[in-house]
Amino acid sequence: MSARDGRSRRRRTFLCVLGASVASFVAWIRLGALPAGLVDLGRQASVEIVDRHGDALYEVLSGAGARHRVLTAAGLPDNLVRATLAAEDARFFEHAGIDPLALARATVHNLRAGGLREGGSTITQQVAKMLIERPRTLAGKAREGVVALRLEHRLDKGDILALYLSLAPYGSQLVGARAASEAYFGCPPENLTLAQAALLAGLPQRPTALNPHRNRHGARQRQLWVLSRLGELGLATPAELARARAERLEVRRERPHLEAPHFVERVRRGLPRGVRRVETTLDRALQRKVGGIVAAHRARLEEQGAANVAVAVLDHARGEWLAWEGSGDYFDQEHGGAIDGVATPRQPGSALKPFTYALAFERGFTPAAVLPDVPSYFPTAEPGVLYSPRNYDGRFRGPMRARLALGGSENVPAVWLLSQTGVPDLLRLLRRAGLTTLERTADHYGFALTMGDAEVRLDELVAAYAALARGGTWQRPRLVRRLVAADGTVTEPRTAPPVRITSSRAAFWVTDVLADPRARAWAFGSGGSLDFPFPVAVKTGTSQSYRDNWTIGFTRDLTVGVWVGNFDRRELRNSSGVTGAAPIFHDVLLAAQAHVAGRLPSAADTIAAAPDGLAPVTICALSGRRAGPSCPAVELEWLPAHAPPAGCAWHAREGERVVVRYPARFIPWAREAGLLDETPGASAAGPERTGARKTAARARAPERLQILSPPAGAVYLRDPTLRDAFQTLPLRAAGGAGGELRWEVDGVPVGTTPTGAALDWPLRAGRHTVSVAGGAGERESATIVVR
Repeated sequence: MSARDGRSRRRRTFLCVLGASVASFVAWIRLGALPAGLVDLGRQASVEIVDRHGDALYEVLSGAGARHRVLTAAGLPDNLVRATLAAEDARFFEHAGIDPLALARATVHNLRAGGLREGGSTITQQVAKMLIERPRTLAGKAREGVVALRLEHRLDKGDILALYLSLAPYGSQLVGARAASEAYFGCPPENLTLAQAALLAGLPQRPTALNPHRNRHGARQRQLWVLSRLGELGLATPAELARARAERLEVRRERPHLEAPHFVERVRRGLPRGVRRVETTLDRALQRKVGGIVAAHRARLEEQGAANVAVAVLDHARGEWLAWEGSGDYFDQEHGGAIDGVATPRQPGSALKPFTYALAFERGFTPAAVLPDVPSYFPTAEPGVLYSPRNYDGRFRGPMRARLALGGSENVPAVWLLSQTGVPDLLRLLRRAGLTTLERTADHYGFALTMGDAEVRLDELVAAYAALARGGTWQRPRLVRRLVAADGTVTEPRTAPPVRITSSRAAFWVTDVLADPRARAWAFGSGGSLDFPFPVAVKTGTSQSYRDNWTIGFTRDLTVGVWVGNFDRRELRNSSGVTGAAPIFHDVLLAAQAHVAGRLPSAADTIAAAPDGLAPVTICALSGRRAGPSCPAVELEWLPAHAPPAGCAWHAREGERVVVRYPARFIPWAREAGLLDETPGASAAGPERTGARKTAARARAPERLQILSPPAGAVYLRDPTLRDAFQTLPLRAAGGAGGELRWEVDGVPVGTTPTGAALDWPLRAGRHTVSVAGGAGERESATIVVR
């Protein structure tokens, strides 16, 4: 081989290696990998939170502090595409990511201008620039070009254009054409006119300088230039351009939305990554009505010393929250307005009683069952400690049907009922009903649990009442209907299956009682905030020392809960569930029912139909048994058809008069109420409770004087749910020689009573000796402890 042939061979080898290297380099530039997640815009976009109708509630800004919306290739609006191509890259569909003609033209123009006046970057290069953080150096510019070429290889033109329209800045902290279109013109980009699209297309080059809020003239001039380019490039007809130039643009100055802030904060917790739109269950129009109602009651609440209000409205058929007001004024820093009262545990008072009755109805009790509203003592978990509940007004009413006891919210019958069913079982029922704050043991709560001596959340209590409205089925409410990802994928959060917490019969009985205005009228009167022109099942609650008051109730469609109080636990003034929360509940329920159902129900409508197996039975109004011919007052009650109650044995006719034969447990109460005539030799009978006609009752006195109340060695706990005026202990004795009994406590005279009558002594903490002396000098004592 000659030297010349060797040189020729080496030259060919070099050229082949060089060609292969260049080809490899070009292939690497074009085909190399992009950084992981580079085109995943879900991590950059802001998150829209909207109500059930798509109305804006709030927008969570992107990490860069901007309102950032994403467009997809499938939804590119024609007017915006044409205007953007005219303004940024007329040859977009002809080049491969870098346009040599544009670079050459820009170079010539910049040389003639003696400075940088025009850029030659394509839309693809601008996308690459916005996707990567590159230094403003030659190397950074080179990297931008490489990424642009690789984008062109992996994506089609529509995807790249969608990336540009999703990443471009439009001023006023707006990123993406969708955010700009909605902010400036109040419409989605699909509805933009050509004139509006031209104005937007001109902004990304200088979004701050051309901001239409601050430089309307500059933005207008840039828009006219874009329209001219559209004509030069043949992207718009003369008629379209004429209409666009003549159109008078109205640019909105939109304030960021902040509706239902407590609800929005709750929705934001735990949102998955990549979500760009959250469609919630809230109804913004109803939320505004609730806010207006709370504001209308503000002056009245201030008179009662209440600074905070929480309201929740639940569509219990679908298990969706419709309104959620956390404090009454989110921006009231002085009174903790940012605290969410709907989710803050507070004592519910009597609002828990319906669940005690539901449990009892499961155990064989009915609304016709007679409960004892008489002085009673119940053991507690602590040896020697007895619990003696009192009613709200300090009175005892003797035999009470469960319907009246629940409707009038009497304490003593509710505690007695709980003593028959068990605190542990009530606690289990409440937990199954979704009350997550009841974390202590049954011994810790004791019998006071039925009167709300525990803390619960309003949202959870509303959901528990909604279970009664559904016939005993509990369902976890939801705040979110749909989640929309950056790529348009729609998902619906999974909901837990419903849980049956009571039988349909027990739920119906509780609902029927709570919806019975006659059952509560004897205690709360009529014509007030608890009365409606259609059936509403409603219950109030007032906590210890009057710090919280509640009203919760439901119709066939909705459950509404209202809490009134102070987050700092200051006591209210002359405010209870009836006077504080009930007026707001009344107005909210009327507004919500009309808003959601489109009308108010009629008086003939029912909340729930009676389950199979129940039939209306005529009962005695006093004994709750099947009415007999001597019963002076009767009622209709839904009772098991297969097991009708026994006939009334309380009423009997003696000649021309009707007498009442009270069971033994009610004789002391009847005697103290003056319903017994204890004439020697009289029959053991009592009159009707009106006291209009008295008949005799045998009262066989014990041979010696003895103290009936308090029992020796008893330990009393002051009831935290009652005022001091009602914290009294009845002193009662029987027997002896007759005449007046003289009472002393710790050697200090406190009053006199007839035998069998009671003297109320105000409870004082400490160890006390209670003494009673009879007319013949007899004397008895009992030592007690009050804590």
